[in-house]
Amino acid sequence: MKQKKSVKLVVSDIDGTIIKKGEPFPQVVKQAVKVLEEKGIGFTFASGRLPYMITPYMEELGLSHMPVCACNGTLLYCGEKILEAHLMPIGLLRELIEEALNLDMTVLYAVDGKEYCAIENDAVRRKRQERGSYHPIRPLTGEDWGQLAVNKVNILDDKKRADYLLPYEKKLESACHITHYGSFGLEIVAAGYGKEYGLVRLSQELKVPMDQILAIGDNENDDGMLTLAGIGAAVGNAEPKTKACADLVAEGQSGEGVAEIIYKVLERNRLL
Repeated sequence: MKQKKSVKLVVSDIDGTIIKKGEPFPQVVKQAVKVLEEKGIGFTFASGRLPYMITPYMEELGLSHMPVCACNGTLLYCGEKILEAHLMPIGLLRELIEEALNLDMTVLYAVDGKEYCAIENDAVRRKRQERGSYHPIRPLTGEDWGQLAVNKVNILDDKKRADYLLPYEKKLESACHITHYGSFGLEIVAAGYGKEYGLVRLSQELKVPMDQILAIGDNENDDGMLTLAGIGAAVGNAEPKTKACADLVAEGQSGEGVAEIIYKVLERNRLL
């Protein structure tokens, strides 16, 4: 392992890393976070989610006082206070979004911390039926293309055709930061940001040196922070490329893997 000092902060991704699709927050992770607190070690999240989807977990863990990295590093907040936000003009993505809509893909975009669907399609109707509710429909207008700034854009496709958008993505390489989720979709935020930026800001806000941070993830959007942190760790279900970025790979998947990593690092630091 590359750490030089004992861990003082644990920063974890949420989706795929802690929580599998649709499950509640794992009890094993709650217990591990409690042990961290007893040892004087902080815990927070670096997630692609918006605050309204993260805050309930922070409250559940009793960590509302901790800063959080949201929207893949473009939004940093603590409690109800926004520490910094980096928006992106949606007009930059017009060609990409219009092609996604032509292919009947689901396009989600976030404005002022709220998520909207650009159109209602079969996938949206199905998700609304399965979940009881889904993001409200707000079509993009000509005025939006010229004026609207967003927190992020997600493009999702149950038919796994995200690769069809690659020619449009190449035109945007210097204009925004794109994370892929296999062939199912992609997430787009402002250029120059990612979870590694968020990790740096968490380090600064909490005054914890980077070599005293344990970062845990499972997917492409976690790779930068795993490489930057004192210890980068991947859960057992992480993508192969993410595991290759990690110093430590758990045998357990998702929540079980996160708890395994936390206890293993505590043992190596002789705190258990």
